[in-house]
Amino acid sequence: MIKLVTIVSLCVLVMHSSLVEAQPSKQSKCAKYKTKLDNIQSKQRQPNSVKRSNKLKEQELKAFKKWRKCQQGKLK
Repeated sequence: MIKLVTIVSLCVLVMHSSLVEAQPSKQSKCAKYKTKLDNIQSKQRQPNSVKRSNKLKEQELKAFKKWRKCQQGKLK
């Protein structure tokens, strides 16, 4: 009985680890969107004209929405 429990436990462990490796994590998948958002936000901290600030604000909103959709798994 103990051998059976041990074998089943090992099988479950192996199957779980293979499933985890097969699915890419959301962090690595969405990293490029997060990087782009971070870059835009760092540009916003620099002194800019009003026109440039408004464009960066639009870009930030777009990048945030795209990153958020990726995090939620709604991005194609």
